[in-house]
Amino acid sequence: MKPSEILRDLKKFPSKILGQNFLVDDSAIEAMLEAAQLSMEDTVVEIGPGLGALTFPLLTRVNRVIAIEQDRELANYLYLKKVKKLTVVTGDALKVDWTVAIPGVYKIVANIPYSITFPLLRKIFSLDRPPTLVALLIQKEAADRLIAPPGSSERGLPTVRTEANARAKVVKRVPSGSFYPRPTVDASIIVFELMPSRDAEVFWPAVEAGFRHKRQTLANGLNKDLKIPKSMLAEFIATIGQKEKCRAQELTFEDWVALSKLLTSVE
Repeated sequence: MKPSEILRDLKKFPSKILGQNFLVDDSAIEAMLEAAQLSMEDTVVEIGPGLGALTFPLLTRVNRVIAIEQDRELANYLYLKKVKKLTVVTGDALKVDWTVAIPGVYKIVANIPYSITFPLLRKIFSLDRPPTLVALLIQKEAADRLIAPPGSSERGLPTVRTEANARAKVVKRVPSGSFYPRPTVDASIIVFELMPSRDAEVFWPAVEAGFRHKRQTLANGLNKDLKIPKSMLAEFIATIGQKEKCRAQELTFEDWVALSKLLTSVE
């Protein structure tokens, strides 16, 4: 059955508040499954499973699926399917205690509400027991920001946070017509291979200050928020090999690490 028909049977409309855009494109579903590099030993966490467009194909390829669904009616719809390998958790993925809900080693595969992209990634990156791999279907513009190279106007704080925790790669663009109801923007499948976090190597107040004032020079932005003399900042910026009037988006992740060491040495 089509999502529109299932929703009609449930006497339900897609929720704009919950960002419900159901995946209806078989090629996009297959691309998600391939991107996740699945095996029959895997446990997969799916966030926002909706009507199960990804859930049921996942169940044929992995050992277990834990589906976290905030919409109680849709959570109940999936629960009533009584599939042995499927565990349905009703709740907000940003608030659920994952240490309780998710045992052992796992991956995340999900078509998520676009509005939770960055908060969800922050939660994932901060977990004591993060997933080994994350495959997300998110807004194209958000994906572009997450992989933006140094010098790109799209580069920002989320880019640097991603680089501190994972190797990210966009594997497929997904047109807006692949969803019901159709959103106004296209999407991308992005894969994150988690690695040991380097968060502790970065002085995040400096990164936040730099991108808060990204239209200004990095020295001016840091001076404004951190109150470090511009002359000292100019020296630090030269030490890491950047030009005096560079902006935050021009720095590589390694530049931020090097700059952080210099900034934290200031008494």
